[in-house]
Amino acid sequence: MKNNSNKRKKVAFILGAGFSKCADLPVQADLTPLLVSDEFDSPLDQTITKIICDFLGYTFGWQEGKEIPSLEDVFTSIDISVTNGTHLGNIYPPDKLRALRRMLIYRTFQILDQRFNICEDIDSLLRHYQDYDCSYIVMNWDIVLEKHLEEIDPDVTINYVTPSYDWQSKRRSSPVDGIKICKMHGSSNWAYCKNCKTLFYQLDKKLSLHKKVGLYLSDFKLFDPSFNDTHFDACSQIDEQDDKCRICSSNLTTHIATFSYRKSFRTAAYSAIWHEAENLLSEAQKWVFIGYSLPEADFELKHLIKSAEIRLKHKEPPKEIDAVLYQDKYAKRKVERFFGPENVTVFENGLTEYVQHLAKSKTAVSQAENS
Repeated sequence: MKNNSNKRKKVAFILGAGFSKCADLPVQADLTPLLVSDEFDSPLDQTITKIICDFLGYTFGWQEGKEIPSLEDVFTSIDISVTNGTHLGNIYPPDKLRALRRMLIYRTFQILDQRFNICEDIDSLLRHYQDYDCSYIVMNWDIVLEKHLEEIDPDVTINYVTPSYDWQSKRRSSPVDGIKICKMHGSSNWAYCKNCKTLFYQLDKKLSLHKKVGLYLSDFKLFDPSFNDTHFDACSQIDEQDDKCRICSSNLTTHIATFSYRKSFRTAAYSAIWHEAENLLSEAQKWVFIGYSLPEADFELKHLIKSAEIRLKHKEPPKEIDAVLYQDKYAKRKVERFFGPENVTVFENGLTEYVQHLAKSKTAVSQAENS
């Protein structure tokens, strides 16, 4: 899937949770109850589940069988305390909260890893736009897009628009080649070294999950000082030598911005990604939103989108904007208010409707050319 011609029409896709749902991944509301699911039943998983349950019960008064607080509330309470260096009650100091945050992220990656299927509509969408100059602005941590691009072209080259290294080969990614994908909140197939600030990726696997990045024996001992002795089976599942940086041998960690109103984008990788995303949006003639409805919590991203929309308004035609939603009248009104109802075409019945629309348009153009 080539993507390096300046002569082809530039199309920027903005992909939200609704896009990944097409591949059977849960949206946030469906994901939350799975944090404490008993389907994660290895000794290590059971230990993580207990730690999460204890936190939810102590902090939010949660009880088994009751509705779990929203992920925004959970992560925001943790992130603010960690950032400010304050406790959440007398038993959750910042070091335990940082450890808990890593376990919550690991569990979220587990959930995303179990629920994935190739989606025919996504495949049709990507094939339709094969001859365009496409780039992708992705809000999700999952690798649904990468999997589908590989399904179409096994030799596809992905450009994450920030200095990064392939985990297997240690080759540095090209700054110009490949299909540009801006993972605005990070990705489950990334791992990050805080010492040498190297970002690693693995296209075909959730690297952080596969290598158990961010799970340390020392973290578990914060919750149970006898962890090594009383949880031998769980302990044996963590190989802390297998998640070392391949450049400087320091510990790796996950590299994502959480479901939080206090998202952290402090590393250089995010600066590069957000800068390139604004450029790609500004340069594109057409935008396609799929499953993303400009939520209030994403105020920084909404500003970036608006800035890119009107950056060249004084000298170029308005953006052609398609918004693909699924039976959400409120989201439709919100998108139309943000861009102006005359400036956006909203498809209210999901990706299937949009793919059918594209097929009909292509057929009409072909018939017109042959007449």
